[in-house]
Amino acid sequence: MNEQIWQNAAQASVSAGTIPMPVTNTLIELLQTIMDEKEAEFIPVFTKPMNIKEIKEKSSLNDQELDKMLDGLMRKGVITGIPSKNTGTVVYRLMPPIPGLFEFTLMRGGKTEKEKKLAKLFDQLFKELSDLVQSAYDPVIDFLKTVPPITRVVPVEQEIKEAHDDIMPYEDVKKIIERFDTIAISTCYCRHEKDLLGKPCLVTRERENCFIFGQTAEFVIKYNFGKKISKDEALKIMAKAREDGLVHKAFHVKQDINNEEFAICNCCKCCCGTFQIYYIGGAPMQSYASCLAKVDSSECTGCGACEDMCPMEAIGIVDDIAVIDEKKCIGCGVCSYHCPVSAIKMERTGIRNVFVPPARR
Repeated sequence: MNEQIWQNAAQASVSAGTIPMPVTNTLIELLQTIMDEKEAEFIPVFTKPMNIKEIKEKSSLNDQELDKMLDGLMRKGVITGIPSKNTGTVVYRLMPPIPGLFEFTLMRGGKTEKEKKLAKLFDQLFKELSDLVQSAYDPVIDFLKTVPPITRVVPVEQEIKEAHDDIMPYEDVKKIIERFDTIAISTCYCRHEKDLLGKPCLVTRERENCFIFGQTAEFVIKYNFGKKISKDEALKIMAKAREDGLVHKAFHVKQDINNEEFAICNCCKCCCGTFQIYYIGGAPMQSYASCLAKVDSSECTGCGACEDMCPMEAIGIVDDIAVIDEKKCIGCGVCSYHCPVSAIKMERTGIRNVFVPPARR
């Protein structure tokens, strides 16, 4: 085994993302589980998203070898190849460990020994990331404050209907779904990882509730990472996610909320990656949001339903009244939707960057 090849491959994968992480033995073993040495030797060619012409200029492979290499890496979820919406030219991107490889290697829902090994390695990688953050807490958190969020919280549908007339259309889940002709659904990679680790979700029994849209969905369908569904099917799945108390999180093209969405996850506190890493001290909870939960104390009965369901643990009961820590509220609307007496309303704030540091151990 050529250790330098794997070191270079791991560094290339880390450099492809925005989350800083060390090149550890765990990460290298993860890559070795996913790809072979020839593929590992090839992937450092991706110093940025590239078209086929740019790749040929940096690669020594002939056309046939290059086509085979790219196809193999796409089937493994190591790279994506998606046409540019503006030019139609296929752009190839190397996937970072998180988010990227984590999703693509587990979203098919496989249960072989390989997937079980990957689940353990990703779990270990999350713990190593947490240890890194905790060992240099202040400088790491200061750096992460400069990194844009990779997701946007979309309030649940009921709250959108109650919001002001100037609500932005992209904040409505139904309008997002109706805007796309191609929609794919995949296994929730986060819950699947937990299933493989013997720690099943405490919030929902559903597993196929991660949505991919447009050209990214076409890639997912072509390479069997998910399956195509109708808009009606998508709306039914989303309604079930809302009833189960899951948080809608949208991913935008190039992490820019002015661009269209390419995916929506339905997240829970106990499984999903962003919550998981936050609760083990490995990353802040960071997302764009547009609402804040507000309690009408005259209506609140202090039943505690909101406290139990809040994925951010941002609600407590004081003197039989729900009290919300606004610094921790991500505006998901789960508390409001599930309040039995409608004592919690969602107040529009405009787009804001929610940044909740993880606990210091």
